[in-house]
Amino acid sequence: NSNGLDLEDSVSYTMGFVIALVADGADMYDGSEDKRGRLQDFDLKEIAGKAVEDAVSTIGAGSVPSGQYTVVFSNKAMATLLGTYSDVFSAEQAQKGMSLLKGKEGAKVAADIITIVDDPLYKDSVAKRTIDGEGVATYAKNVVEEGVLTTLLYNLKTAASAGVKSTGNASKASYASIVGISPFTFFIRPAEECGLEDMLKEAGSGIYVTEVTGLHAGANSITGDFSLSSAGFRIVDGRKEAPVKNFTVSGNFFTLLKEIERVGSDLDFVRGKFGSPSVLVRDIAVAGNSEG
Repeated sequence: NSNGLDLEDSVSYTMGFVIALVADGADMYDGSEDKRGRLQDFDLKEIAGKAVEDAVSTIGAGSVPSGQYTVVFSNKAMATLLGTYSDVFSAEQAQKGMSLLKGKEGAKVAADIITIVDDPLYKDSVAKRTIDGEGVATYAKNVVEEGVLTTLLYNLKTAASAGVKSTGNASKASYASIVGISPFTFFIRPAEECGLEDMLKEAGSGIYVTEVTGLHAGANSITGDFSLSSAGFRIVDGRKEAPVKNFTVSGNFFTLLKEIERVGSDLDFVRGKFGSPSVLVRDIAVAGNSEG
């Protein structure tokens, strides 16, 4: 740049995505598995096998009666929600009046057990960054710490407007692109010891949601409201039981963050950058069939 700064940063990684189709008579079921990282770490048979297992696990899936349920969101389902609403943590969106987190820095925005981390050098990240799109040094930060919003994500422009320092989150799709803001590896910090079986046991009965779809039409990033087509499994006597699908889970992302009762230890990522462990939430509205 004009001040003599000369820095270079490069990243490369491989991404693979497998979809498996299995037949049960005339009915077809699909499953998927993805892998990101170094090509030499890929085991294609293992990836394909997990996709097949995912498809087979949904055979015979039914629906559920409408009502209020205790819901365990799987790590990938919750990571998908976090990624969908990641823009609400952008200072640019807040300064435009498009995030309900505007003016909330230092305030309680989530349950005490929730810490949300943005780490550009996360050990398992597929795209580590030492500098952002404006040449500012990046660093790991707790965006939400024990339920409190400690900072929004800033670039130089939004930081100057707010009278704070940039958090090193400037982003550019290319050298000619407009500077924006985005997180790096953005995830809910997992608990040290709480496996999925422990969480299902604590839920007792309810629904284990493994998939949420319809995010473009069913999720409003400004209000936080969502109504998403979902699939998963019934939770009966603290165990994962029969597969279920074709039901809708509704709620509000900001409310959800405050009502999470348990965080698991099974951290996983979607799209290579948004992560979460499984989480337990009670009294979630579910629209299924008309039984009961």
